[in-house]
Amino acid sequence: MTAGRRDQLVTLERYSATMNEYNEEVDFVWTPLGQEWAAVYYGKGSERRQAAMEQGSQPANFQFLSNAQTRGLTLKDRIEHNGVWDVVGISPDTPERGLLEVTAVRAA
Repeated sequence: MTAGRRDQLVTLERYSATMNEYNEEVDFVWTPLGQEWAAVYYGKGSERRQAAMEQGSQPANFQFLSNAQTRGLTLKDRIEHNGVWDVVGISPDTPERGLLEVTAVRAA
């Protein structure tokens, strides 16, 4: 499959924490999972205005080639691309298209 519009190199990150003897999180870091090429689609003007009024956030969809790394993403992960994007939705894998779409938001 060709790269197409996937022209933005993004970093996928996963939250990891260190636990103390009481099983409490005491230190956390975002660990890079790797980098992937993505097509980035920002919300329409009306969606951006609505999100800004409600939460002060900006939505975007990241379209990746479906592979083991992208299929392993969870809602606890985040994307680093011109800022930090929290993953809020992951589309079901579409094998016939070979793509995976991730919806993410960042604080405006």
